Amino acid sequence: MSNYSLKIADYVILFKGMSGSPVLNPAAPQQDFITTDENYDLAVNVSRGPVQLPPDATAVFRAPQVEETGGVRIKKSDRFWTVYHKAPKIIIHTICPADDNCREAMLTIRPEELSWDLVMDTRTDRVNPMCYPVDGLLLYYLTALKGDIFIHGSGVLHHNRGYLFTGRSGKGKTTMAGIFHKEGSKVVHDDRLILRQKDGAVYMYNTPVYNNEKSKKSLLSSIYIIEHGSTNEALALRQPEAMTAVMANCIQHHWNISLIEKLTEAIHKLIMTVNTNLLKFVPDSTVIKYIESDGS
Repeated sequence: MSNYSLKIADYVILFKGMSGSPVLNPAAPQQDFITTDENYDLAVNVSRGPVQLPPDATAVFRAPQVEETGGVRIKKSDRFWTVYHKAPKIIIHTICPADDNCREAMLTIRPEELSWDLVMDTRTDRVNPMCYPVDGLLLYYLTALKGDIFIHGSGVLHHNRGYLFTGRSGKGKTTMAGIFHKEGSKVVHDDRLILRQKDGAVYMYNTPVYNNEKSKKSLLSSIYIIEHGSTNEALALRQPEAMTAVMANCIQHHWNISLIEKLTEAIHKLIMTVNTNLLKFVPDSTVIKYIESDGS
């Protein structure tokens, strides 16, 4: 297809194949997010490479390629993706290590406009414009510019209450999602969630990561900063502690003061709306009963 739209976290993103571009081919995780809604929030103009950075663009943020195996983070390469600034544009250059059809890509963001550009270096006739890591980079800057929150965590809907479990790698986010899943609860996502505040409430949304992913959302009732413990025990966090704990698990790039201010404001509104707790938990179904009785 030459054009199609994805609806992610109630954002409609239109991908437009420009003249000479390959066929745009959304991957399996994105299929359920395809929408016919024509009122888009962002248009991404996709064209074929080669990638050519503006000579006067300034590098402001670099990310190495890191893989995690068994809780151990290993740096595979110093060269993964880099953010450049050429006011007012934000330009991101990345390699695409997980996509055989695209070697590298360049995303040009115009913060005040609803139209961005994506150049993909490919010689194939079909390409996924939301390949890794373009997908996460695009969603991060869309949510950051809109004042929303992109966070690592597991979100579940249990008995009409939405719980977000977040923490550092290895603290039990996926484990917690599995415990609730076994009890029949709906797992919104166990990796990357988008939090949006609407009409005085907070909603959490999944993002397309896994095959056969279905678009999901839930009202958010409570946040738990988790770690393993010998007993189930929750402690309500005061505002400064809650701010710090939530921010530590947000996906963020520390270079743009305006975006940092937007994130800080969004987190402040979040913790004023939703209870935030530190939770030490035993990795079995007893934690569900504990959370139900805790009433947070």
